[in-house]
Amino acid sequence: MKNKKRILIIGGIAAGTSAAAKCRRKDEEVEIVIYEKDKYISYGTCGLPYYVSGKIKNINKLLVNTSEKFSKRFNIDVKIGHEVLKIMPEDRNILARDLKSGKEFEDDYDELIVTTGSVPIKIRMEGYESENVFVLKTIEDGLKLKKYINEHHGQGQGRKKAVIIGGGFIGLELIEAFLENDFDISLIEKTDQLLPVFDREIIDYLEKYLKDSGVDIFKEDEAARLITGKDGRVNAVETAGGRVLDADLIFFGIGTRPETSLAADCGIEIGKSGAITVDDNMKTSMDGIFAAGDCCECRNMISGIERSFNLAAIANRQGRTAGYNAAGGNERFKGSIVASIIKVLDLAIGKTGLGLKEAKMLGYEAGCIELHYGSHAGYYPGSETMHCLVIYEKDSGKLLGFQAIGKDGIDKRVDVISIALRAGMGLEDLGDLDLSYQPIYGSARDAVNILGLIGENIKKEEVVFIDIPEMRGKIIAGDDMVILDVRTEKEFAAGHIDGAMLIPIDDLRENLDRLDRQGQIIIYCKTGYRAYLGLRILKNLGFSDIRLLNGSYLSWTRKV
Repeated sequence: MKNKKRILIIGGIAAGTSAAAKCRRKDEEVEIVIYEKDKYISYGTCGLPYYVSGKIKNINKLLVNTSEKFSKRFNIDVKIGHEVLKIMPEDRNILARDLKSGKEFEDDYDELIVTTGSVPIKIRMEGYESENVFVLKTIEDGLKLKKYINEHHGQGQGRKKAVIIGGGFIGLELIEAFLENDFDISLIEKTDQLLPVFDREIIDYLEKYLKDSGVDIFKEDEAARLITGKDGRVNAVETAGGRVLDADLIFFGIGTRPETSLAADCGIEIGKSGAITVDDNMKTSMDGIFAAGDCCECRNMISGIERSFNLAAIANRQGRTAGYNAAGGNERFKGSIVASIIKVLDLAIGKTGLGLKEAKMLGYEAGCIELHYGSHAGYYPGSETMHCLVIYEKDSGKLLGFQAIGKDGIDKRVDVISIALRAGMGLEDLGDLDLSYQPIYGSARDAVNILGLIGENIKKEEVVFIDIPEMRGKIIAGDDMVILDVRTEKEFAAGHIDGAMLIPIDDLRENLDRLDRQGQIIIYCKTGYRAYLGLRILKNLGFSDIRLLNGSYLSWTRKV
């Protein structure tokens, strides 16, 4: 009698447990074994910053499943505290070690699923292993960081100092935890902006907001040396630019890399991105071996680029596909639009699809529309301004991506446009979307609809924009133009673009003699609506060279 089919899974977090559960739902008879070197499986890594901040009081709240519960429910052998040392595909077995006893043993498989995830990028620097230097990837990391903060909170005179190295997701999400525990924060980012996957048109708002919140940001610089005291703890960080930043706590958030060492050592193909190459069935280059999650590539459905994106939603979907197919199925993972969102203090910053600079690098003749719009109907209390950026292909009107920042409503708009991207919609199609309306939750014409209507106006050549960088260049060059501000006198007095002429929109028709019908006129207001009305008035009366400042004054100042 033939033995039961045996499926081994290396890694038991998002992709691994998703794969295991789908394996079992596909086949009740197959033997399934998970090897996980940690003592936890299936937990919410993205929730770790909120445990550190105290928003989540109990670390157990992050556990989606315990090993015992998962094993019982799905009839799966979960070997926590077991590290896989080697994959031997020629014999279809693995070499593993029980980390508690130290015993090494082999285990055979019919199908193998590699879900080894990603690991923090480490740098070789003296002092990196000091007790006050941290990363945040696992529950153990979270417990260690939380314990240190609790033990040192309120000790000594004055506020403590935290240095965050890297302006990526995790470091920014920890800002709240550090501020709430009386740390002054210095943030070092080696590129020219925080969150480099976003466009500057969005990140400028974030950087100004953080500076106003007391965070010192040092861009285009990097940590060069950790300075340790006699007690072995790091007490300062020296940067390549020569700054010396005092530090009671140092957090490294310089990114992660796919954990592919097991796969590479046994000959599995690794892509140019550094992640495991897989096909649509999540099969690797090695017969009988699948991969899923942060360790393997995912195809961006818009750009076609294949790389690891470190997103739990992608890991779960890939794991599901790999598990189903390892158990005998034939399911395809088609790729991802790639949607993400981050919370920094009380701001949400979201993105789906391509960014503007990303689209241009890929060869698209890309344009953007900046929009400032309420999270719900303005007449209902609590509406917050959302600062939105939609990216599209100029010639075809193809929708390429979307980003937004604000205190409310960002997730909804990112998700709606992510679906639109998946459906292959164009920019104009957004204007026809039927979205639910109730004043507490939205507006009769949602921000998404307005973006589509603006796209329609662009196609009809009823509006022409000038982007902020081009406008600044014209001012520096001293171009002959009129910068027309159509806001009220009060708004103008509170702040305006240098050299602007004020003609409130309701007085425009009575002041046409102040403007040259053949001259270059650039119009702005607060958000763009009054400026658009002004453009239509002037266009219809024969003025020939008129453009709207893309995003108007709120985009000029970039303040939340």
